[in-house]
Amino acid sequence: MRSLRIVPVALATLFAAGTGGAQPAAPPAAPSPLVSVTTLTVRSSALSEFEEYAKKVNQAAIKTGVKPANFYSVGRGGPGFTYLATVRYGSWAEMDARPSVPAMLVRAFGEAEGGKIFRTGTATIESLSTVVLRVLPSVSTPPASLDPPAAHVRISRIEVNPGTGGKLETYLGKLKAAQDKVGGTPPVIRYAAALGPQNVYSVAYFFDKYAQWDSAPSIPDVLKKAYGEGEAALLDETSRSCIRSLEAWVLDYRADLSRP
Repeated sequence: MRSLRIVPVALATLFAAGTGGAQPAAPPAAPSPLVSVTTLTVRSSALSEFEEYAKKVNQAAIKTGVKPANFYSVGRGGPGFTYLATVRYGSWAEMDARPSVPAMLVRAFGEAEGGKIFRTGTATIESLSTVVLRVLPSVSTPPASLDPPAAHVRISRIEVNPGTGGKLETYLGKLKAAQDKVGGTPPVIRYAAALGPQNVYSVAYFFDKYAQWDSAPSIPDVLKKAYGEGEAALLDETSRSCIRSLEAWVLDYRADLSRP
């Protein structure tokens, strides 16, 4: 796989067409409240071997009766040779039922072969980290469907100053209301860190073509159209006072690794 990280993503709203003419837009998907994200940096000389390993892991997941992970690679804006694997959960209890990767491989391929696959695969990985993110439904406008995923996800990782999370979430609520009112912004899901580095928020926009961003209004323009220049300036200042650092990447969905 190639490198990956997370950035806000956009999808066009889908409309159903019936014999009576245009129908209302499909209701947005209800994203699972938790998502586990594993970021893996792979040795540049071992990309093919890693991708074969990723396929075997998802084959093992299916054989053992658990949902396979969705794999992404960093497309633009982020580090090279990096992959991201995500698994969505409806509750913390669901995590108890998911076996570890080594256990899945052994159950699916036997002790000798499963162990060999695990050792060979992990030898391709330079670094690995995991976080669990909590969906913030009140400030999200999710796509109509998350299955199959959009071709790309634009992820922003926002580290906030300690004690300013509530203020940022209030700002995000105003931004969501403005985006919903003005229109043209790709579907977005916003998250707060549940496990991993704290005081961190992630914003994911789902989209299929980069061209969708040509017509998407900028955040300053959305706020001005919805609230006027004065309030938009105050909201901008609020967000700036909360944010310690911000990074953005685009991830490419890897269907070849996610759906064996």
